[in-house]
Amino acid sequence: MPELSNIQTYEKLKGSDFKPTLERFAKVLNRIGLWNDEIKRAFESFEWKIEDDGYVYSSITEVGSYPTRFSEIKVRPLVMAWTPAVDETFEENWISCDLLIESENIRNHSNGNYKDLAFPLIKKLVKEMSIEFHQTGIYFTDEAQDGGDFDGVRTNDQDELWSFDYALIPVELTELYREKPNNYGVNKIDNWIESWNLDNWKAK
Repeated sequence: MPELSNIQTYEKLKGSDFKPTLERFAKVLNRIGLWNDEIKRAFESFEWKIEDDGYVYSSITEVGSYPTRFSEIKVRPLVMAWTPAVDETFEENWISCDLLIESENIRNHSNGNYKDLAFPLIKKLVKEMSIEFHQTGIYFTDEAQDGGDFDGVRTNDQDELWSFDYALIPVELTELYREKPNNYGVNKIDNWIESWNLDNWKAK
């Protein structure tokens, strides 16, 4: 499996009502040009089926990757859900909406640094996600960071909260993100906190 980078956001569900979340994610995919018959069928066939490990592995896990209107770099949507059966840190059902990118397309193999083309693409995709999703941040992570942001939000783990290279975080979560590590930059944009890992991300 190729290494993946990920734009991800999370929502706490009311019971198992996933439809409002999927409808908003579909709007994002339509706007960025990532909507076709295959992805449409996957959305339409999504069902709430809890597996033995407590996860809901949706029909939107095995769709293909396609270019967006921003770039020829291919992106793949992903939807997964968690229930309290996963472990004791889950008190409610949660769902994630993700955009996956093969890391080799946006990072230099020789030194691991992001290619210059990655920064504007990621910022555009994150911004499009922020139009529809406001419950948690929209986080851009590499494979090692993946899911750390989610653990931080749910458990108020200050170390895990900053497991991203770039993010837009709702200002309502300012108190949660009060302890900023030294290697992160922060900028306020309207109702969002823009933050980036100074070690990996070019701010401008």
